[in-house]
Amino acid sequence: MVRQDSRRSVLRATADAGFGLWFVLVFTILTLLCVMCIAILPGLHRRQRVVAKFARGVFLFTGSSPACTGMDILPDGPVIVVANHASYLDGILMTAVLPPRFSFVIKSEMSRVPLAGFLLRRIDSFFVDRGTKSARSTGQARQIITAARDGRALGFFPEGTFRHEAGLLKFYNGAFSAALAGNMPIVPCAITGTRAMLAADHRLPRWGRLSVTLLPLIEVDKRDPDQTVAVLRDQARNAILAHCGEHDASDVTLPKPGSPAPSSA
Repeated sequence: MVRQDSRRSVLRATADAGFGLWFVLVFTILTLLCVMCIAILPGLHRRQRVVAKFARGVFLFTGSSPACTGMDILPDGPVIVVANHASYLDGILMTAVLPPRFSFVIKSEMSRVPLAGFLLRRIDSFFVDRGTKSARSTGQARQIITAARDGRALGFFPEGTFRHEAGLLKFYNGAFSAALAGNMPIVPCAITGTRAMLAADHRLPRWGRLSVTLLPLIEVDKRDPDQTVAVLRDQARNAILAHCGEHDASDVTLPKPGSPAPSSA
């Protein structure tokens, strides 16, 4: 029995490694092709459509296309989608499933990643400094609010980051401030499966089942005194918490960006 269990473990590890290497190969090839295309392709909407197709291709060619529910909830006009964040795969996944008209709000560290930073800038992503109140971060917030007032479709990961351990972290206010400023409806989105496929401490993805569930739309009316940033934030977070399959980790305190990691001693 011990030998049989050991053999199964070896087979599973081999299968996981094979899938992970195949996923990385597919992702690398498609990313390089995508970057070459959008480097020369004129027009923001054309570039956004191309990136969405390449993102869908990553999951299609690796046999891990997500199950999507509630896509009919999305309005055709301005909207803000907020999703939980559990893995580096989340951004690719949301690019694959949402209409290509969406622009994403992303942590500023991604702007310095080779190829990824270039690609994200070419599709008009917004970069924000997490947890700071500098003049630069204030300017970034103004850009996002201006985009909301202009009626853009925006995607946010309001946790701002993710960690290896499961659990829905507290939400930052930026998405909900933008929703009020632009009088834009909010659609909460629950992602499941990405943490199991590529946890923060894993280098290679493992095959798994992915799902994206769009939850009932939250209407926003900035004339309503009861609709504050905190109320909208908590309403969206509670909806995601009920569907993401993870526990409430709002009491977890994460180190500020750029600060040293706590000692394990």
